[in-house]
Amino acid sequence: MGKKLLLLLGGVLIVFALLFTSYILLVKILGKDFQLWLESSWQILRVTLTENGPLLFLAIAVLPGLVLPVAPLLGLAGLWGGENGPWLSCLYCTLALFANLTWTYWLARGPARGLIQRFLNKTRFGLPISPPDNMLEWALILRLTPGVPFIFTNYGLGLIGMNFSSYLLVSLPVLAFTACGYVLTIAGIFGGGWQYLWTGTCIIAITVILGRFVLKRRGRSAD
Repeated sequence: MGKKLLLLLGGVLIVFALLFTSYILLVKILGKDFQLWLESSWQILRVTLTENGPLLFLAIAVLPGLVLPVAPLLGLAGLWGGENGPWLSCLYCTLALFANLTWTYWLARGPARGLIQRFLNKTRFGLPISPPDNMLEWALILRLTPGVPFIFTNYGLGLIGMNFSSYLLVSLPVLAFTACGYVLTIAGIFGGGWQYLWTGTCIIAITVILGRFVLKRRGRSAD
């Protein structure tokens, strides 16, 4: 079951890697004008979102599910928090991430699972009927592993069929904690509140340390 889990998660990661590669190829094929258009569009989006809080947090709830990196959006939430309150921004980010976790999970577990299963029926592979017994441990490892896009984990855990309440129990605290670290750090840098910068930096450091600890512990148990 562990090997099947790794294969499935690896497949989801490959899909996202292909999407990213497609973006790089588009930039190279369409040239400098396309890149400048993207940069200009981002600037317009940045100004629009930072001046409109509800739209910003709606974007955090929706856009990462469409393969847009969440880090820039959290940075914008930090800028918004510098003017409107860092902790209020953290609260809204948590609610937005809860919404994102929910809709991406059910999309993966419902329509996406059916489509992928139909495709896999033509091969010797298949989706697991039920998640492995150590699913909570795997979910925690994926959430704390640096460099793993959180949206990839959302879709992966949904496809595997992890219990929704367990999925939220692991996912929401980790993502909310990490997001608050980013928001407080950016709010502290651009808002001048050094206590927020210190708190945010500590949160990010704790997350990285926890991730390394979990990975080392998993490596030892595997040996």
